[in-house]
Amino acid sequence: MRLHRLLVRFTGLAVAGGLLVPSAPAASAPDGSGSAPDDGPRGGMHAVVTAPVGGDWSVRFVDGTSTVLATVAQDAIAVVTTTGSVPATHVVAVHDEVVELGTADPTVSASVRVSPAADGAYAVSVASHGDAVTGVSMDFRAGPAERYLGLGERSDAVDHRGREVQNRVLDGPYTTSQSLLVAGFVPPPGFSNRADATYFPVPWVLSTAGYGVLVDNDEDSSFELATPQHPDVTRVVVQSDRLDLRVLPGPTPARALARMTRAVGRQPAPAGPLVHGAWWQPVGDAAAGLADQRRRDVPVTVAQTYTHYLPCGDQDPVRERALTEALHDQGAAVTTYVNPMVCTTYPAVYDEGVATGAFTRDADGSPLVYRYSTATNFRVSQFDFSAPAGRGLFQRLLGEAVADGYDGWMEDFGEYTPASAVSADGTPGPTMHNRYVEQYHAAARDFETRAPRPLLRFNRSGWTDAIKESSIVWGGDPTTTWGFDGLTSSVRQGLTMGTSGVSFWGPDVGGFFTLFSDPVLSPELLARWIEFGAFTGVMRLQSGGIAIGATGDRAQVTDPAVAPVWKRYTRLRTMLYPYVAGSQDAYLQRGMPLMRHLALAYPGDHRAASTDDEYLFGRDLLVAPVSTKGADSRQTYLPRGQWVELARAWRLRDDGRFNLRHAEVTRGRQTVTVQAPLQTIPLFLRAGAVVPLLPRSVDTLSEYGDGIVRLADRAGRRTLLSAPRVGAWRGTLGPGETLRSRVGPR
Repeated sequence: MRLHRLLVRFTGLAVAGGLLVPSAPAASAPDGSGSAPDDGPRGGMHAVVTAPVGGDWSVRFVDGTSTVLATVAQDAIAVVTTTGSVPATHVVAVHDEVVELGTADPTVSASVRVSPAADGAYAVSVASHGDAVTGVSMDFRAGPAERYLGLGERSDAVDHRGREVQNRVLDGPYTTSQSLLVAGFVPPPGFSNRADATYFPVPWVLSTAGYGVLVDNDEDSSFELATPQHPDVTRVVVQSDRLDLRVLPGPTPARALARMTRAVGRQPAPAGPLVHGAWWQPVGDAAAGLADQRRRDVPVTVAQTYTHYLPCGDQDPVRERALTEALHDQGAAVTTYVNPMVCTTYPAVYDEGVATGAFTRDADGSPLVYRYSTATNFRVSQFDFSAPAGRGLFQRLLGEAVADGYDGWMEDFGEYTPASAVSADGTPGPTMHNRYVEQYHAAARDFETRAPRPLLRFNRSGWTDAIKESSIVWGGDPTTTWGFDGLTSSVRQGLTMGTSGVSFWGPDVGGFFTLFSDPVLSPELLARWIEFGAFTGVMRLQSGGIAIGATGDRAQVTDPAVAPVWKRYTRLRTMLYPYVAGSQDAYLQRGMPLMRHLALAYPGDHRAASTDDEYLFGRDLLVAPVSTKGADSRQTYLPRGQWVELARAWRLRDDGRFNLRHAEVTRGRQTVTVQAPLQTIPLFLRAGAVVPLLPRSVDTLSEYGDGIVRLADRAGRRTLLSAPRVGAWRGTLGPGETLRSRVGPR
């Protein structure tokens, strides 16, 4: 096969035996590739409830002619009390679509209702009755071939089958050795030594059988997914006297995900192209560092600085305005730092917050105060975002950062609300723990929509309703290592976030924590992380972090062994802007994430469904990151179709220019060995596809700067990388732009 490169100039946008519960109306949906309009998923799932008085209650969800989800044969519902689990063993009565259930304990009972919800989904509500109730559980049958995706940002696995997964907003995860140290510094409500701990859980399971289950409770919950203790059962447990969940039909995983993202809300559309460029963090003098990057011909779009406007008010308006002006002059947007806390030693803000009731309260009515730590210890109170005073004071402080010239901020933390917390809206502390991050990011998003210019907000914490408030999500604070909580986990996080409804996501490229026995960041690991980061929702460098007891210097993108990789992949990322931004349209319209687990595009392919370290980047590029130290090749599964290995098909220079040569076509549905020397990430192009690229001369996607080439200067030009194949193809030319091609036989 011969690859082709075309230069295109264009103007304008587009170039070329029970109770049958009836379902709510559902319209059509995208196919597995996510290429159809977002006019609602097709499907006819209905629920069949069996409720004979004196017998067992059960429900089956039938999509077409197949049962996609059903409760277990007996005792599907149980009430959890302080003394143990009490199964609901028999139907007592049925009235007004509510089924009353009895147990062997006359003081404990339950009631359940199954009802149609929007978009073809079903709501299941279970209420418990009795004293000392601590939770409710429901058991479904686990299919023998099902794999369970989603569950928010997870570091321990992509497929959660065989695991019990906790849904609680936490600070973590940490490696085993780190947990011993960190436990003394992280406030207890936000700490766990579990491997599944995460800043951004979503109580949502996406089954490869073609349905999803979303728990609507904000209280802590868990999924026990065909665990060794009960391998044929999926158990949902919530720490509340009521369980509320929704079953969302497919019939494919992509369609179920489309329904879920439509139901809870998708991330906001970017206010501009900035998010899609290369994000760089300076070490030392930011203006001098950016000038050095420009001299090295590195295309930087965003410079990340970290003056802490919160919690303690570290800003100096004169200094901040001089810095942002200097970086703007060099063509970069600039970000800073906030979190939802105020130091008790920041009287200008803290005293006002106490006086106006802007902070979460303790049980005695006083402001809640706790200690948290980074490289320094702080005593803080947290904003009460359910109170108008809390939202107003927080947003006023955000306004100070914008007035000082910043284009956004890291929106950090939010995981520490204790069970004793008292909030203005009356939400109990155990419920507010997870709900707090929704209110936090909603307050910032509200400010963003009224800001005088486009902003870049990137947060690590989240929960279901935070998705629609989170413009950008980053993968927390990983460890500078290859395995768990390092690069391997970073790839998993991107895939679990994508199957949980989040697309504008990126890792800390290079990692953050280096504690005692952790290896210092090596040039090889940083290079591999850069390669991966270029093919995520946000390519965001982390140049520093917290290092305690570490030996040696952290690798930097200016190191001789790393600089060519950084230059090459930032240039490629910038050139890929039309493809990346256009591919994100599929998320905004249909919920199809940029990093696509292969199960979303190939739902009938069991080998595709089992992958956890490769993915489609958009529709037409397949990426297989190298996450093993010393590896110069890896095994990669190619799904159906024909694929061109770009590493062998082009000579990609450090400056982003490339020469094309003869390309071998590899048929899919097989695992191949891919050569991947350092500086090369295994990357495949779908045969027949066309990938639009910016000219390599573009140095920034921002509107700032003079004397450098901005996106606006080359917006009317595209280079098309094509792999012709007989037949028709339709894809993106850029955001809001489509391209169609047809190749006929000779």
